[in-house]
Amino acid sequence: MDKLVRRVTVVQGSGEHRDAKVVYQSDDDPEDSEGKPNLKKLEEGVRHMLKAQVIAAQEAYERHLESAAKEGNSWLTDAPGNFIKARKKAMKEMQKSMPKEMRKHMLFGMSNDDDKED
Repeated sequence: MDKLVRRVTVVQGSGEHRDAKVVYQSDDDPEDSEGKPNLKKLEEGVRHMLKAQVIAAQEAYERHLESAAKEGNSWLTDAPGNFIKARKKAMKEMQKSMPKEMRKHMLFGMSNDDDKED
């Protein structure tokens, strides 16, 4: 059945003698049997966004250490590029938090084969 269909209920009878039977229920129904909303997809999205933030911070820190290990003040001139590269790496992880339908439109202006890892 189509993904848009969550539940099909057949109502039989009329007046006070009506009877409703659920003939189809989707496996990924947003409400479980207790009537509580299923927040699994939301939790997964939040987890991926948090992981992307950690990746951005780690990547920026590692790149800063590499730049600072060079002589002089090269870390200062490398900083903008380091932040941009760290952001790109984090955005690749952030894409995992987006629904697959939205990944095609890529709000972040990056494609999957954008640039290769350094």
